Amino acid sequence: MAINFGPANDYNVFVFDNISLSNTDAEGRVAAGGDATLSNYGIGAGISPLPPAGTDPSFVVGGTLNVSNGSNASGNTVISPDSTVIQYTMGNPNGSLIIDTPISFAEAELYLKCASQFWRSLEPNGTGEVLFGQLNLTGTDNVLNIFRFDSTDIYDTGLSLNQLNGINIIAPTDSTILINVDGEDVQYGSYQIFRNGNTASRENARKILWNYADALIWSNSTTAIYGSVLAPFATANTTYSQINGNIIFDSYFGNAESHNELFLGELPDPTDCLVTASTTTSATASTTTSTTTTSSTSTTTTTVSASTTTTVTTAFPSTTTTTTVAPVTLVARSQAVSDLFESVALQQAALSHILNAEGEKLQKIFSFEEISPDTVLQANKSVEGMIHSIANLETVLEQKLALFEDCICKND
Repeated sequence: MAINFGPANDYNVFVFDNISLSNTDAEGRVAAGGDATLSNYGIGAGISPLPPAGTDPSFVVGGTLNVSNGSNASGNTVISPDSTVIQYTMGNPNGSLIIDTPISFAEAELYLKCASQFWRSLEPNGTGEVLFGQLNLTGTDNVLNIFRFDSTDIYDTGLSLNQLNGINIIAPTDSTILINVDGEDVQYGSYQIFRNGNTASRENARKILWNYADALIWSNSTTAIYGSVLAPFATANTTYSQINGNIIFDSYFGNAESHNELFLGELPDPTDCLVTASTTTSATASTTTSTTTTSSTSTTTTTVSASTTTTVTTAFPSTTTTTTVAPVTLVARSQAVSDLFESVALQQAALSHILNAEGEKLQKIFSFEEISPDTVLQANKSVEGMIHSIANLETVLEQKLALFEDCICKND
């Protein structure tokens, strides 16, 4: 069986950077490599059976912890040794707040970004068409059905995801469904997702993966997403919606419900996606060399008088190929802050181009001599959706800048 999401397999919500959610819950485990800002938020109430008290890393945070109210029902809240706690009033009936590093977010990010690209490269064997505003995805394979389309030009119809009135996935019930959605800006509208003509169920969601290998922005308002969501480069913004499955973003903001229907499908192993770690320890002994190889790991240990060097190569999934990862170069805080400001400026410039394009689109539409009110309304709805997404992203950019509003940049 494929490893699928590697370190994120058991997590309902898994983000590499910051997370900010309120007034809702994740039924399963939550992990954030950056800062976690939660308000009236529940974690782990859907994990069954309940893990032994104090053993489960149900809520893992790599950065600053700022949590008011809510509950971690299933286990420990785990922060890294470098974390800062602004406030923490979340209940822990089956655990406590502890310091540990159960997840390497850097390795998880490396693997999942690679895996997303790998799965997107797979040849589609399913077809799609839009009929009366509904996207029908049809596959006949009993094991794996793969679809691929552009989020803003679905199967060459000129329609985008936010213009549909429904999605129907037609394929054998027990098959795995992989839906690759291209595009940097993914926006959902307000409609239902169906499975073989019936409203999709939470059980159906366990074998569906929506893969957004290009997405930088991912937004959803009211559509209930059935299936796991993999958008490892994206900043996600959600309001009053739900996602059923594993949820993997770069950063995640809003108040969507996260239902713990973890992915049970079987995808091809992303054979080029490896994580390599190296450690060095001191020892004294005579020279000894041993090599052990299994289906999932390769370990080579060389012990020389006065020193021991151990290199462990772990594959997600199993393979004997070794990839060398360059050493991490430490960046001064002043340089990091400057880079962040530069990234915000570049994003603002990109948003200005998008706004200009929306204006030109409206001008082009109104230049037509014969134009129906329905066309005008559809155009207005499209522009309104884009403006809403940009407004959400502006909030994210503001939050980024606020992290350093009191910063005095020294040469550190």
